[in-house]
Amino acid sequence: MTTTLRPAGPGRDGVYSICANGRAVGGVHLTPMGPWGAGTGWILHIQVLPSRRRRGHACVAMLAAEEIMRVERCTRMAAAVPEGNRAATGLVEALGYVPDSRRFAAPVRTTGLPSGVRMMDTDERAEWCAAELLRHAASLREAGWAGPAAEARARARLDHPAAPAPYTLGDGAVVWVAHGVILALAAPTPDAAATLLRAAGHVTAVQGLPEMSIDLPDVPDGGHTKPCTAAGFAPRTRYWGKPIL
Repeated sequence: MTTTLRPAGPGRDGVYSICANGRAVGGVHLTPMGPWGAGTGWILHIQVLPSRRRRGHACVAMLAAEEIMRVERCTRMAAAVPEGNRAATGLVEALGYVPDSRRFAAPVRTTGLPSGVRMMDTDERAEWCAAELLRHAASLREAGWAGPAAEARARARLDHPAAPAPYTLGDGAVVWVAHGVILALAAPTPDAAATLLRAAGHVTAVQGLPEMSIDLPDVPDGGHTKPCTAAGFAPRTRYWGKPIL
């Protein structure tokens, strides 16, 4: 039995059919430009027909996807797995992917902007973004990312010129939220984190969105996990990645 990927057709860039001996048994959606910036290829979605599962089709499809992303000059791969999906988790682990981060989500509670929280002005935003870019890129390099990929991911995270400015409590306590996604949260204490999360909820509610989310490092108590959990955030998706060059 031969498993291959075939383009799904015109106008469906990045969408491939998973074929076994020429017959479609599933599909996969790929992109060389995802939320981590240039150089990281993403497996956005993969599915195999229930009657054709546990036959290695998904494994072969993911390996073929890596080859496609290499041609697109990607040096890393990433995959999003819904929290608790054991089959998908086993697959990515078997292929050498390692946990990177987790997306947590929470319903928005309208409480108003907390006292002491204010929006940054233009100069403050520019200064903070420059410093945050350097900090995040350095943390990625420490985690094993190659320099160009680390900088691309750090830049992609901050590339939201039309988003409202970050909010601050002063003394380095900052939250930045755009379209319901908390792009950055920096707080010296749990109380400051809780206050900034309330501010993010207020901004999200003003935008008319019912839910907000945040990506946190997939390490024990990584990146304000405790205050986020206390604020009602629950894990939704786990992101996995690996170098492919």
